[in-house]
Amino acid sequence: MTHALRLAKLQQIHSDKEPDIIRLATDPSTPNRQKQLIYGCLNNMCRISAGLFGDLSSEPGNYDLIEQAADLDKALLHLRSFVGRHITMRQLETGGMSEAA
Repeated sequence: MTHALRLAKLQQIHSDKEPDIIRLATDPSTPNRQKQLIYGCLNNMCRISAGLFGDLSSEPGNYDLIEQAADLDKALLHLRSFVGRHITMRQLETGGMSEAA
C-alpha cells in the first residue's frame, strides 16, 4: 500500500469517527472502560500515524504528504488527549484503616 493511500485511509477513519468519539467521551453514561478502549485505539492510531510520518520524511519530495501527515498526527494527538481528559480516575478510599497503638 502506498504512503498516499495509507494516509488517505487514516484521514478517512479520523474524519468518520471523530464525532462519535467526541460524543462517547463526553457522555456521562459511557462506561470508563469503553473510554479507556477508545483511548487505546487512538493511541494505536497515533503510533501508526507517527510511523507513516517517519516513512514519508525519509523520502525526498513528499512535502505535501508530509504536511498532511503532520496535520493528521496533530489532530489524532489532540483527540486522544481530549478522550483522556474525560476518563475518570478511581479514588482510593482509606476508610476503616487505623494503626494499632
